[in-house]
Amino acid sequence: MKYLLKFFHLPFIEKKILFHALYLLVTYRILLFSTPIKDLFDQVQCLSHKILPTPGAISPARMARLIQIASHLVPGSTCLSNALAGQILFAGHGHKTQLHIGVARNEHNALEAHAWLSLDGAILMGNLPDLSRFTELPPLPTTL
Repeated sequence: MKYLLKFFHLPFIEKKILFHALYLLVTYRILLFSTPIKDLFDQVQCLSHKILPTPGAISPARMARLIQIASHLVPGSTCLSNALAGQILFAGHGHKTQLHIGVARNEHNALEAHAWLSLDGAILMGNLPDLSRFTELPPLPTTL
């Protein structure tokens, strides 16, 4: 009940971002299973460059927090679905983020991957205490 009360006390713009984040997170969770990753990245890059920003007085850090909250409500949400949804949402508010994907071996020598978003060199979403162990892959070339 307290979460519902917190939601109703949010400013309208934050409610709107939260619902948009939920929609995008569910969409990208499904698309990650059904769409080739290159096509999906192309779509996200194309969308994030075509979106006309909506002026709003919300900080990138607050937007990242709202996306994180929404991701806890979407079963099976991953760092990649969060980053893809975040890239669209940030672009919609005038912030051109960069998607990063890194790989590393864990203690059992299994390959792990992680995705994160940065804005002007600062990590907005997906920061980990041991992020430096991931070797960043070069960005996929896009066909805008």
